[in-house]
Amino acid sequence: MPPKIVLDQRLSFRLPAAVADAWRAAAQAAGLSLSDWVRSQVSVGGEVPVTTRKPSPRKIPKLRTVVPVDPLLVRAVANAGNNLNQIARSLNSRDVDVSASAILVMLVETERRLQEILDTCTSSS
Repeated sequence: MPPKIVLDQRLSFRLPAAVADAWRAAAQAAGLSLSDWVRSQVSVGGEVPVTTRKPSPRKIPKLRTVVPVDPLLVRAVANAGNNLNQIARSLNSRDVDVSASAILVMLVETERRLQEILDTCTSSS
């Protein structure tokens, strides 16, 4: 069994658009990925070019699905976010002396409100 050749080095270069298009077309016609097609065109020291036979990656755009959301839900979550921002502002300003227990109470209350919002949303669907 021949030793496995590790393809761990990357080489990139720029081409004119027409050449790149021609290479892509040639790779597709040969049933190879562009990388394998380019490797098949290169010979180093008379060695047989290495190909992976992996399919050419295809970039599929991710389409977002629009989900209707109740404006009251958006407002409730925004209010919780505002509360968290106020907590962070209080902690970051050294002017106000806030105890750890007061911070914990604010965070627990915010978590409780968010859980209520989540429960309301999941029970109505």
